[in-house]
Amino acid sequence: MTTGIRAIVVGMVANILLSLFKFAGGILGNSVALVADAIHSLSDLVTDIIVLFTHRIGKIPQDKNHPYGHGRAETIGTTLIGLLIITTGIGVIHETWGAVAGAPRQTPGILAASAAMLSILINEGLYHYTRRVGETTQSPSLIANAWHHRTDAISSIAALVGIIGASQGFHIMDPLAGVVVGCMIMKVGFDITHKGVRDLMDTALSDEHTQKIHSVLKNIPEVLHFHDLRTRVIGGEFLIDVHILVDPEITVTEGHRIAETTRRNLINAIVNIHDVLVHVDGEYDADVEGIYPVTRKELIDIAIPLISELDNNISQPEIRVHHIKGKNIVDVFIKIDPSQSMESSRTLVADVKIKLETAPQIDRARVYLDLTP
Repeated sequence: MTTGIRAIVVGMVANILLSLFKFAGGILGNSVALVADAIHSLSDLVTDIIVLFTHRIGKIPQDKNHPYGHGRAETIGTTLIGLLIITTGIGVIHETWGAVAGAPRQTPGILAASAAMLSILINEGLYHYTRRVGETTQSPSLIANAWHHRTDAISSIAALVGIIGASQGFHIMDPLAGVVVGCMIMKVGFDITHKGVRDLMDTALSDEHTQKIHSVLKNIPEVLHFHDLRTRVIGGEFLIDVHILVDPEITVTEGHRIAETTRRNLINAIVNIHDVLVHVDGEYDADVEGIYPVTRKELIDIAIPLISELDNNISQPEIRVHHIKGKNIVDVFIKIDPSQSMESSRTLVADVKIKLETAPQIDRARVYLDLTP
């Protein structure tokens, strides 16, 4: 049994015992607020079952059909828990409102107060235990369930206040406390549901996380600029997509190294990152068309015959193609006869450059002498 499953089972057993104890204490101790609190504890048992189901699915490793894993199941579970908490709060208010408008009831006794006090202590302990496990396992459904335990503790405090007030002669305080409990339950349910829906809608990370991402990217010297930053949350884990701008003259392998450095720096700097996708740009693609109409093969097929026209003795040159700011740039590395003079070499370089730039597809040619043997 994993630590997450163990925390859920502990909560289920505690909720069953607390529900029975508070029902008995509320009925025998004449406290409407405590009965309302017992209903809340019973609703915890339903959410525990949901958490148990969604938590187990969410921890299933990624597979062919779910390349991002199954973490979204936990987000769905979190949302369902929030909706159930809201429903519970509405039910509690409905049940206790009749007592507010009805005839005065018997004064709650010491049994009701003792049950409320015990509920406060147990539920606060469950809250800290479940939340710690949820944060350790990065489980949003466990964290949501922990807050459900906290609402039980808070509602028990409200019930205890109502019981004490009623015992001092303010009989309306007990059912009013039940209404307050219902409102507090609804508020917590709304907050949990809101967070779950945000994650289901792929809402971006908080401003704090976004600023941390910006800081990491700005501290990578080779990253000249970054844009199109997109973030989302799946099952408590973060997914990040970002475009980085690098020097257009670097090699593909160097660009890959910069991208990998960016990915690892973000993962090391921010907890809960599941994956980072880095797109490398050699230019800011918002300013120019990202897809150039001519391919590398086409440019080489144009350049080779033009070079051969000048000197058939030039061996197969190495050609590199760059697409920068809407221009097609061709770098040519040619080997020459070692006995050839420097003057004739300069003339050859100039002639090759001029010849290549006569082609309409080549906007700029850069010619280099390859002096390797």
